Amino acid sequence: MEIYKRILCLMLVAIFCITIGCGKAKKSIETAQELVKEGKLDEALAEYTKAIETDDKCVDAYYGRGDVYLKQGRLEDAVMDFRKVIDLNPNYIEAHKKLAETFITIGAPDDEFQKRFKAIQNDPDNALSYVDLGVFYHKLEQDIDAIEQYKKALELDPNNPYILFNLGVGYLDMGLYEDAEGVFSKAVEINPDYDNAHYNLAVSLHKQGKIDEAMKELNKTLEVNPKYSNAYVVFGLIKLKEKQFEEAIAQYNRAMEIDPDNLEARYQRAIVFALQKRYDEALSENMAILEKNPKHANAAYNIGVIYHRTDRLDKAMEWYDKVAKKIDPLYEDAYYNRAQIYSMKGDHSKAYSDYLTYSMITKWRTGKDPAVVYKQDEIKEMFLQSVPALKDQTKDQELELKSN
Repeated sequence: MEIYKRILCLMLVAIFCITIGCGKAKKSIETAQELVKEGKLDEALAEYTKAIETDDKCVDAYYGRGDVYLKQGRLEDAVMDFRKVIDLNPNYIEAHKKLAETFITIGAPDDEFQKRFKAIQNDPDNALSYVDLGVFYHKLEQDIDAIEQYKKALELDPNNPYILFNLGVGYLDMGLYEDAEGVFSKAVEINPDYDNAHYNLAVSLHKQGKIDEAMKELNKTLEVNPKYSNAYVVFGLIKLKEKQFEEAIAQYNRAMEIDPDNLEARYQRAIVFALQKRYDEALSENMAILEKNPKHANAAYNIGVIYHRTDRLDKAMEWYDKVAKKIDPLYEDAYYNRAQIYSMKGDHSKAYSDYLTYSMITKWRTGKDPAVVYKQDEIKEMFLQSVPALKDQTKDQELELKSN
């Protein structure tokens, strides 16, 4: 019963914070609404963004900005804001309607779903139609549904290495590494020259700690395709795990010689630089990543961590804010580290608010409650502890490793 009380307390505090925050943002929202009526969409956009910076949980600000994006034809941005509204308030009916309207405008997902379903209805014995639907589910991060479609395809064509490969990727995304190993093994048995299958087999082995077997598969990948740059990234991860920093950097350098735009190699190299306390080089690498991909949340977060570790707290706060407000509002570690800084500065109210946000996002992601601390002095003591180690980017690493 105590656990339920704590969860209820978190929910009540969150609702209270949202209400107060939107109050602070109200002036910007009202100004934005008037600007929209006058047709001044760029200015309205700036006001809605200002409201979100005042309170990144204000649903009305996200909804209004999403509507402006929709009017401007910036459909992907509109989708992100309407989805954010629904994440914060699943009962926000108008956001659901606007999201549907946006999808209709861009022809997805409704039109795309219908096209794929009709293909299956018209030719139910065509295995590749099920694969096509599975890939579509996969892009929407509906991995269970994707796997179901791949299995249906395999019933029709059990020895197709392409179908096996997609099923293996689905298992990798689900963290089912042993299942992925079995599927990829079958794919390379059928087609020994399938470089992507060899590579992803190596990834599934690496995830299980089967390092020697993983290295054999990486070498097979390079035998088939010497230009497979991500193979060197995994070699670098193996060296990094063994704390052989210079060897790891050498592997990442080889990956980038093949593909100068391999952001995963650059990102991992930045981590090694940071571990070696070569902070200027680490900052430079992460900045270069953000030039290529401004939405790379982990690169931005690690810039904050580097500033945090080197006691440049205002700069650290600036980057944690950028992650939480502009790149990924559900990036829990940004809130946790920002709370540390607030606590160091004696602002325990904001530290407490950020810790609650961190704990709620953690609960949402993992299904588990982090340790909940209510007393201000306990929070202060907790946040005065050392800065957490650099985030190892497990999620992005997996996505990058499996994007072939």
